[in-house]
Amino acid sequence: MSDQRLLEETIGLLEDYLRRRLCKETRPQQTPVAETLWRVSEELLNVNRAFYSESCEKVPGECDPRVILQRVAAHMSEEGGLNWGRVVVLIVFAGTLLQRRGDHKAGTPRELAAVLSQFLLGDHRDWFQENGGWDGFHKFCNKNRNGRVQENGTFSNALIAAAGFGIAGLVFLLAVR
Repeated sequence: MSDQRLLEETIGLLEDYLRRRLCKETRPQQTPVAETLWRVSEELLNVNRAFYSESCEKVPGECDPRVILQRVAAHMSEEGGLNWGRVVVLIVFAGTLLQRRGDHKAGTPRELAAVLSQFLLGDHRDWFQENGGWDGFHKFCNKNRNGRVQENGTFSNALIAAAGFGIAGLVFLLAVR
């Protein structure tokens, strides 16, 4: 896949997820990867809703969501590398941040998708490719699924453990800088 096509696919996938989070649409996903992203992210959010709400409440309203997302993403990878758990945590954080941005013009779904795309395809391209790109993400998230939804948040708990990252504390530190 060409670099341009991968960038377009990534921005499209992430923007679709973020728009859906903003509008709380229930339409079916276009691709298996989009379906997996939605399913895994929603499970993670449902189990950890208070964690995400508290994280975003600490962000002052005048802060640009793009800048907060860039800082959190950069710090996340510095604090322990990258894995699919951390990627999903970051995507869900972006969706929560988007929902809480209120009437601010900055931080549209397209803009936050571009920040996430730069993080994955620019800053961490080698990791992304070594882990199979979006196909690798889809396989990783579905390897133990056996055609059914994970029960009791098992998968989301595993993702949070894999993420090993306290966004709530980090957002507070970044917001007061």
